[in-house]
Amino acid sequence: MFVKNLKTDITWAVTEEHGARLLRTDEFEEVEASKSKRAPAKKTESDETEK
Repeated sequence: MFVKNLKTDITWAVTEEHGARLLRTDEFEEVEASKSKRAPAKKTESDETEK
């Protein structure tokens, strides 16, 4: 389950049990999972030399 903190505008993935507790307050709302594209991690020199 995903909940959004309305004060900070940050979305968190939480368990159903924890989400239910958070949703009892006025500070959180349940949201759909965002499908944002994350940039792939940049390779470091050590990643290249390990191969």
